[in-house]
Amino acid sequence: MMPMTESFIKLYKEKLDLKAVDVQTTSPLILAYIGDCIYDFAVREYVVTHFPGSINAINRKKTEFVCAHAQSEIMGFIIAKEILTPEEMSVYRRGRNQKSVTHSKNSSIQEYRRATGFEALIGYLYLTEQYERLLEIEALGIHHLRELHDKYGKIKHEEKTEISEPDNASDSEEMTSGES
Repeated sequence: MMPMTESFIKLYKEKLDLKAVDVQTTSPLILAYIGDCIYDFAVREYVVTHFPGSINAINRKKTEFVCAHAQSEIMGFIIAKEILTPEEMSVYRRGRNQKSVTHSKNSSIQEYRRATGFEALIGYLYLTEQYERLLEIEALGIHHLRELHDKYGKIKHEEKTEISEPDNASDSEEMTSGES
Protein backbone atom coordinates (compact mmCIF):
# COMPACT_ATOMS: atom_id res chain seq x y z
CA MET A 1 0.00 0.00 0.00
CA MET A 2 1.27 3.45 -0.88
CA PRO A 3 2.14 5.49 2.23
CA MET A 4 0.14 8.66 2.71
CA THR A 5 2.83 11.19 1.83
CA GLU A 6 2.54 14.89 1.17
CA SER A 7 2.64 14.17 -2.57
CA PHE A 8 -0.32 11.81 -2.17
CA ILE A 9 -2.27 14.42 -0.24
CA LYS A 10 -1.39 17.08 -2.82
CA LEU A 11 -2.66 14.76 -5.59
CA TYR A 12 -5.77 13.94 -3.53
CA LYS A 13 -6.62 17.62 -3.06
CA GLU A 14 -5.88 18.42 -6.69
CA LYS A 15 -8.01 15.60 -8.14
CA LEU A 16 -10.95 16.44 -5.88
CA ASP A 17 -10.52 20.17 -6.56
CA LEU A 18 -10.35 20.91 -2.82
CA LYS A 19 -9.88 24.54 -1.84
CA ALA A 20 -7.95 25.95 1.08
CA VAL A 21 -9.99 26.51 4.23
CA ASP A 22 -9.49 29.59 6.41
CA VAL A 23 -9.05 27.82 9.74
CA GLN A 24 -9.14 31.08 11.69
CA THR A 25 -12.74 31.80 10.69
CA THR A 26 -13.97 28.23 10.29
CA SER A 27 -16.24 26.92 13.03
CA PRO A 28 -14.44 24.65 15.50
CA LEU A 29 -17.18 22.09 14.84
CA ILE A 30 -16.15 22.02 11.16
CA LEU A 31 -12.52 21.50 12.23
CA ALA A 32 -13.74 18.68 14.50
CA TYR A 33 -15.78 17.19 11.63
CA ILE A 34 -12.63 16.92 9.51
CA GLY A 35 -10.49 15.84 12.47
CA ASP A 36 -12.91 13.05 13.33
CA CYS A 37 -12.45 11.55 9.88
CA ILE A 38 -8.65 11.91 9.86
CA TYR A 39 -8.27 10.33 13.31
CA ASP A 40 -10.78 7.58 12.48
CA PHE A 41 -8.78 6.67 9.36
CA ALA A 42 -5.53 6.41 11.35
CA VAL A 43 -7.16 4.24 14.01
CA ARG A 44 -8.78 1.97 11.42
CA GLU A 45 -5.42 1.23 9.82
CA TYR A 46 -3.77 0.81 13.24
CA VAL A 47 -6.43 -1.61 14.45
CA VAL A 48 -6.36 -3.68 11.25
CA THR A 49 -2.58 -4.12 11.55
CA HIS A 50 -2.40 -4.64 15.34
CA PHE A 51 -5.64 -6.48 16.19
CA PRO A 52 -6.35 -8.89 13.34
CA GLY A 53 -9.64 -10.73 13.46
CA SER A 54 -13.14 -10.65 12.08
CA ILE A 55 -14.52 -7.37 10.79
CA ASN A 56 -16.86 -7.22 13.81
CA ALA A 57 -13.97 -7.66 16.26
CA ILE A 58 -11.89 -5.06 14.40
CA ASN A 59 -14.79 -2.60 14.40
CA ARG A 60 -15.38 -3.07 18.15
CA LYS A 61 -11.68 -2.40 18.81
CA LYS A 62 -11.76 0.66 16.53
CA THR A 63 -14.74 1.99 18.46
CA GLU A 64 -12.76 1.69 21.71
CA PHE A 65 -10.03 3.91 20.24
CA VAL A 66 -12.27 6.56 18.66
CA CYS A 67 -15.04 7.01 21.24
CA ALA A 68 -15.30 10.29 23.13
CA HIS A 69 -13.96 8.64 26.26
CA ALA A 70 -10.77 7.54 24.45
CA GLN A 71 -10.26 10.91 22.75
CA SER A 72 -10.76 12.66 26.08
CA GLU A 73 -8.16 10.34 27.60
CA ILE A 74 -5.72 11.28 24.83
CA MET A 75 -6.23 15.00 25.46
CA GLY A 76 -5.76 14.60 29.21
CA PHE A 77 -2.52 12.73 28.52
CA ILE A 78 -1.27 15.31 26.00
CA ILE A 79 -2.18 18.26 28.21
CA ALA A 80 -0.38 16.66 31.15
CA LYS A 81 2.74 16.25 28.98
CA GLU A 82 2.56 19.99 28.11
CA ILE A 83 3.59 19.42 24.49
CA LEU A 84 1.01 21.57 22.71
CA THR A 85 2.07 24.90 21.31
CA PRO A 86 0.05 27.95 22.41
CA GLU A 87 -1.62 27.96 18.97
CA GLU A 88 -2.54 24.26 19.25
CA MET A 89 -3.88 24.80 22.76
CA SER A 90 -5.98 27.69 21.48
CA VAL A 91 -7.47 25.53 18.71
CA TYR A 92 -8.17 22.77 21.24
CA ARG A 93 -9.93 25.25 23.58
CA ARG A 94 -12.01 26.66 20.72
CA GLY A 95 -13.22 23.15 19.94
CA ARG A 96 -13.73 22.21 23.57
CA ASN A 97 -15.67 25.39 24.32
CA GLN A 98 -17.94 25.15 21.28
CA LYS A 99 -21.49 24.38 22.30
CA SER A 100 -23.06 21.37 20.64
CA VAL A 101 -26.72 20.41 20.69
CA THR A 102 -25.87 16.75 21.25
CA HIS A 103 -23.32 14.63 23.06
CA SER A 104 -22.45 10.96 23.15
CA LYS A 105 -24.78 8.85 25.24
CA ASN A 106 -21.79 6.82 26.48
CA SER A 107 -19.69 9.74 27.74
CA SER A 108 -19.96 12.67 30.06
CA ILE A 109 -20.37 16.18 28.69
CA GLN A 110 -16.80 16.95 29.84
CA GLU A 111 -15.43 13.94 27.92
CA TYR A 112 -17.46 14.86 24.85
CA ARG A 113 -16.25 18.46 24.89
CA ARG A 114 -12.63 17.41 25.41
CA ALA A 115 -13.00 14.92 22.51
CA THR A 116 -14.43 17.67 20.31
CA GLY A 117 -11.40 19.80 21.15
CA PHE A 118 -9.11 16.91 20.20
CA GLU A 119 -10.91 16.43 16.88
CA ALA A 120 -10.75 20.19 16.19
CA LEU A 121 -7.00 20.10 16.79
CA ILE A 122 -6.57 17.15 14.41
CA GLY A 123 -8.72 18.87 11.77
CA TYR A 124 -6.75 22.09 12.18
CA LEU A 125 -3.41 20.33 11.76
CA TYR A 126 -4.70 18.56 8.65
CA LEU A 127 -6.18 21.67 7.04
CA THR A 128 -3.03 23.71 7.75
CA GLU A 129 -0.96 20.89 6.23
CA GLN A 130 1.03 20.27 9.41
CA TYR A 131 1.13 16.56 8.61
CA GLU A 132 4.20 15.62 10.62
CA ARG A 133 2.79 17.26 13.75
CA LEU A 134 -0.61 15.68 13.08
CA LEU A 135 0.94 12.23 12.91
CA GLU A 136 3.06 12.90 16.00
CA ILE A 137 -0.04 13.73 18.06
CA GLU A 138 -2.09 10.85 16.63
CA ALA A 139 0.75 8.38 17.28
CA LEU A 140 1.27 9.66 20.83
CA GLY A 141 -2.45 9.30 21.54
CA ILE A 142 -2.87 5.89 19.94
CA HIS A 143 0.21 4.53 21.72
CA HIS A 144 -1.09 5.88 25.04
CA LEU A 145 -4.42 4.14 24.47
CA ARG A 146 -2.59 0.94 23.53
CA GLU A 147 -0.62 1.10 26.79
CA LEU A 148 -3.87 1.44 28.74
CA HIS A 149 -5.37 -1.44 26.73
CA ASP A 150 -2.36 -3.66 27.45
CA LYS A 151 -2.32 -2.72 31.14
CA TYR A 152 -6.07 -3.00 31.87
CA GLY A 153 -7.39 -5.12 29.01
CA LYS A 154 -9.41 -2.12 27.83
CA ILE A 155 -9.05 1.63 27.47
CA LYS A 156 -9.89 3.33 30.74
CA HIS A 157 -8.93 6.36 32.74
CA GLU A 158 -6.23 5.68 35.26
CA GLU A 159 -7.52 6.44 38.72
CA LYS A 160 -5.16 9.36 39.33
CA THR A 161 -5.40 11.12 35.97
CA GLU A 162 -8.01 13.79 36.50
CA ILE A 163 -6.24 16.51 34.57
CA SER A 164 -6.98 20.09 35.39
CA GLU A 165 -6.70 21.99 32.16
CA PRO A 166 -5.14 25.41 31.99
CA ASP A 167 -8.00 27.83 32.44
CA ASN A 168 -7.19 31.42 31.73
CA ALA A 169 -8.61 34.56 30.21
CA SER A 170 -8.01 33.34 26.67
CA ASP A 171 -10.69 30.67 27.22
CA SER A 172 -13.44 33.26 27.39
CA GLU A 173 -11.98 35.22 24.44
CA GLU A 174 -12.08 32.10 22.29
CA MET A 175 -15.67 31.21 23.02
CA THR A 176 -18.13 32.08 20.32
CA SER A 177 -20.60 34.86 20.96
CA GLY A 178 -23.64 33.88 22.96
CA GLU A 179 -21.85 31.28 25.05
CA SER A 180 -21.50 31.61 28.78
